[in-house]
Amino acid sequence: MSENAYVLQSEIELRTGFGIDQLRKWRQRFGFPPAQYDVNGKAIYSSESVDRLLVIKRLLEAGLRPGQVVPQTAAENLRLTADLNLIKHELERSDSTNALINLLGHPDSEAFKALLLKQRAKRTMLDFVQNTITPLMIGIGDAWAGGEIDVYHEHLCSSMIERYLIAETLKSKPKSAFPVFLFALPPGERHQLGLLMVEAVMAEAGAYIVNVGTDMPLNSLRLAAADCKADVVVLTFSFSYPLRDVVPTLAHLRRLLPQSTQIWAGGAGLLQVKRAPKGVRIIYNFEEAITGLGKLVKA
Repeated sequence: MSENAYVLQSEIELRTGFGIDQLRKWRQRFGFPPAQYDVNGKAIYSSESVDRLLVIKRLLEAGLRPGQVVPQTAAENLRLTADLNLIKHELERSDSTNALINLLGHPDSEAFKALLLKQRAKRTMLDFVQNTITPLMIGIGDAWAGGEIDVYHEHLCSSMIERYLIAETLKSKPKSAFPVFLFALPPGERHQLGLLMVEAVMAEAGAYIVNVGTDMPLNSLRLAAADCKADVVVLTFSFSYPLRDVVPTLAHLRRLLPQSTQIWAGGAGLLQVKRAPKGVRIIYNFEEAITGLGKLVKA
């Protein structure tokens, strides 16, 4: 057994984006990923399981359900990935996306940040997240699936973009009498890039932003909303958030908050939600968020 042939349980979420509890439920229901242990009794995952989980991640991002992909073999998932054209986007990637990916592949973090800042110059945050960051993250996923880069390049890219977005949000100055937005990730959710993108767009538009972080208990979120007098509480759900928990989480939060406090929810985890709880607004894109802000200001 080579030293790099297995990944410790503590590292699996960082490598794949899937939480331990979610993987345990998949193992009980679908038999994957298999349970393995090292000589010290610590849970480990084979490199083959990690690679297969990363392919499953791409399929779930494309809108498939866990029951459609997790029980399949690795070969069947790869064939499905090819059939859905999830690894054939190289020719469609823009020159700027390719340039950023190439810098990650060397890697050259300083050059990557410099090019990112150059592309941001004289552009609105809305334009930047829609036409630079979003295509870049799609391209990063495709580059990994095509063997151009390793998964650590994807995490490096996300980390640098997250830090940049946080810095830009902190520099924005809210406009007088504009609504207060409380941003958070629900219990068990730690994928914050999507939330930070919306946050940066709204901050530039003049909203007052409060971010209380990831994996936030709903009762604590209720207290935070009251303390900062939030007009809107915004949550995002990633593709890996258990689908069966999305609606109950939003419904519970709706019961905890006064009706005067709006709840907005977005993210890939909501793509398969057919009906949101009463009193919860699903935001499907950045333009909808800006439009919603404008209506609040007029009101």
